[in-house]
Amino acid sequence: MPTEPEQVEMLSLMLPSDLKIEPFTKFKSFDQDEQPDGILLVLRPVDRFGDPVKAAGSFYFELWAYNESDPMRKGERLAYWDRTIGTKQDVKLYWTRAQMYEFQLVWAAGAGQVRPGSKYLLTATYRPPWDETIQAEYLIQAPQASELFGKSME
Repeated sequence: MPTEPEQVEMLSLMLPSDLKIEPFTKFKSFDQDEQPDGILLVLRPVDRFGDPVKAAGSFYFELWAYNESDPMRKGERLAYWDRTIGTKQDVKLYWTRAQMYEFQLVWAAGAGQVRPGSKYLLTATYRPPWDETIQAEYLIQAPQASELFGKSME
């Protein structure tokens, strides 16, 4: 019988070791008009071999103003969302047949809107049920006003 450290090592082969925010991530309207009211985040947890895996735990997402002149690239935090995947129903709600999670991140009431054509930094943080943190970031650009069929986002 394997020792507890050996069991932990074996299990870690099948658990997320990295997050990848996929390029399908985009600003999106969830209420069927042309004006984005959130972000469709497509996130793929991967194991140490780079293969997609499901992940249970807490996810935190933040949208930051993009600051090109700062080495950290983060300006003001503009939005925050959290999601927990802790049940079979949660997995079914967010997991896709393409082996990744899709999260609809809708702006909170009263939150500021993004500016057309501006760049933003989207971060994803994953906290599994044990004491570890895995993070990813993604540079995302808001659609130009012309892409919104002439409707302004401001």
